[in-house]
Amino acid sequence: MHGKKGNLITVFVLIGVIAACGYFYNASVRATLSDAAVNAKEILVEYNAEIIGALIKEPSVDTWDEILNEYDEIIVTVEDSRNNEIAQSNENTWTALDVKVQTPFEYKGDAYLIISSVYLLEDYVADVKARTRFYLIEMLILFSSLSLMIFTTYTLVLRPFRKLYKAIEEYDKTGEFEKKKIKGYAGKVYRRFVSMTENLEANQRNQRRIIASISHDIKTPLTSIMGYAERLQKDNISEERSGRYLATIYGKSLEIKELVNEFDEYLSFDQKKQICRKACSADRIAEAIVNDYEADLEEAGVTLSVNNYADDAQVEIDELKFKRVFGNIFANSVKHFKDNIKIIRVDIYSDKSNVYFHINDSGEGVPEENLELIFEPLYTSDEGRKVAGLGLSICREIIDAHSGMIYAQKSDLGGLEVIIELDRKK
Repeated sequence: MHGKKGNLITVFVLIGVIAACGYFYNASVRATLSDAAVNAKEILVEYNAEIIGALIKEPSVDTWDEILNEYDEIIVTVEDSRNNEIAQSNENTWTALDVKVQTPFEYKGDAYLIISSVYLLEDYVADVKARTRFYLIEMLILFSSLSLMIFTTYTLVLRPFRKLYKAIEEYDKTGEFEKKKIKGYAGKVYRRFVSMTENLEANQRNQRRIIASISHDIKTPLTSIMGYAERLQKDNISEERSGRYLATIYGKSLEIKELVNEFDEYLSFDQKKQICRKACSADRIAEAIVNDYEADLEEAGVTLSVNNYADDAQVEIDELKFKRVFGNIFANSVKHFKDNIKIIRVDIYSDKSNVYFHINDSGEGVPEENLELIFEPLYTSDEGRKVAGLGLSICREIIDAHSGMIYAQKSDLGGLEVIIELDRKK
């Protein structure tokens, strides 16, 4: 449908261009003929004056035919006051337009009218023919140029975008992409559309997977809660067992709460809209880490050390969200400590371009082949998975919003090392 409209518009444009060329050509020819007619009239006026002078010298109108025939380059007719033809020159055959001039005169008391006509002179006719040839050639060149332009436009623009439209329309109907080779900018748009759509579909699949996993993780403790609650309804249960059941129910409820809170936080994160970045020094960040987490980690039996080697280097961060990154990483470390010494070490470095945060722990670590997976939603090395595995994924969302990088490697403490890179404030 769109192609037909485009072709119709092209036809109308061509017709308009040809009509405009014809109009200007016609105007040019008219101007040329008008100039020729003016010159011819001036000549005829002179001829009429000369002929009248010769006629009035004749003794009788009977000899006027002989005088008129002497002017064979023009046609001359003399009429009386009653429009009767008195004399006329020999008739000639012409192939061009004529110009007439009428001049009244008096002869022996009677009124007469001399009518002379001449056809456009050969040089003017030649000029018109030259102009005609020029405009025909010009219109041919213009038509060829327009045809080439239309063909080029269709080939390079319209046809690729028609393919793009059909590909998108086919995806809308079937939900699948066809492998099409589309050239030019339309091809770039198509590839970008395919990439964007595939990313959206991948995100949707990921969201469905997260929801299904969270549902599964909630059902497990929920089933325990329901089972222990059912046992509490029995009359012959002891007080000691009742207390133990209530404690289990409370513990399972906390697990559900943790799952729901973490899931809700992951889904509600829109970092690029909510982030509020301000300049913050490495010293201030190091101090905040100690103040916010040292006491809690000590209670969990973990030794925290923070070493700032970046001096007064500054980064632009949202402090609350950046603190959350450290909180999530520390919580992940605590969950994976072995029975040996529990250590978390934070080292801050800088160079001319970046500030680096290295968070090391002495936990059980992650297999090297899985290091790139730990920031994916729901990844966890705990096969029983009592947590949703969204904490490190949230960290990546926050760091991405800061235009930074986050990745992991094996720590020299034997566990996991998470590295964060942020641009240094100039």
